[in-house]
Amino acid sequence: MKQQQFEQQHGALWEDIAAILENRSPQPGALPALYRRLSQCLALAEQRGYSPALTDYLHALSSECHQRLYGTVAERPRALLQWMLHDFPCRVRAEWRLFAAASLAFWGVALMLGWLVWQQPQWAYSFIEPHQLERMRQMYSPGNVRMGRGGAEGDVMMFGVYIWNNVSIGFRTFAGGIFGGLPALFSLAFNGVHIGIVAAWLSRDPATIGNFWSFVITHGSFEITGLTLSGMAGMRLGLALLAPGRMTRRHALLAASRAMFPVTAGAALLTVLAAFVEAFWSASTTISPAIKYTVGAGCWIGVIAFFVLAGRTRVKGGDAA
Repeated sequence: MKQQQFEQQHGALWEDIAAILENRSPQPGALPALYRRLSQCLALAEQRGYSPALTDYLHALSSECHQRLYGTVAERPRALLQWMLHDFPCRVRAEWRLFAAASLAFWGVALMLGWLVWQQPQWAYSFIEPHQLERMRQMYSPGNVRMGRGGAEGDVMMFGVYIWNNVSIGFRTFAGGIFGGLPALFSLAFNGVHIGIVAAWLSRDPATIGNFWSFVITHGSFEITGLTLSGMAGMRLGLALLAPGRMTRRHALLAASRAMFPVTAGAALLTVLAAFVEAFWSASTTISPAIKYTVGAGCWIGVIAFFVLAGRTRVKGGDAA
């Protein structure tokens, strides 16, 4: 049986199960019987070698049924830990091609234009207005090292500003990805342009290089990673609509959404963490630049190690598999 016929034959069953799980069905007591039929569908899909998107969708639906029928409140913290330490990094590694494309869009543009401005500073004026560059120079100059802070109240206020700024950029990048992925790449490249030029511009000035790099090095590890992951997740949804394979576009988008949920939520957590670090650590004038560089380097190493190493062993019932 072809996959399209299989989906048409069992699609109503999956819809009924989804309605029960979303509390939209008047017959929630039918879930055990439907769950048994769903398990048969999953076994057939795997046996016949249907597309990974379909089997992932059925796996996710089956897991939700199992959790609804057999899960307990006491298991939820363990499930959350499992999700954060296993599902999140494993999903990022599984989508390494998209992650590489998103990273190239940001870092490739940033490094290329940064090198150009470092060699020929006048090129900076072709991308950023002179008054904006001057404002950045004044912001990181030794005479203005407070960078807009105002004590504890100023820290909280700036935390709100950073949250709004970081989340809005990440959300636009993610949302743009659904339109074929190109808007997400454009958003990443645009941010790469700005950061690359500003970094090179301020690094050429001995008066601003220290303040700038000691400010951005720590929270940048979380902020840039969160932005890149937002773009990656958005592109996966966009590709599901453009190339659904043997699934309908609706099922392909649903399967991609379920698969990318850990990445989207993880990117949001990184974005919030970046705003917190930026407000209460990066902008602090009581912490020496040497300590900031040390902690910042540790954060970058930690982020890279997490996505490379975390989730290599799956935890079930508290024991490593």
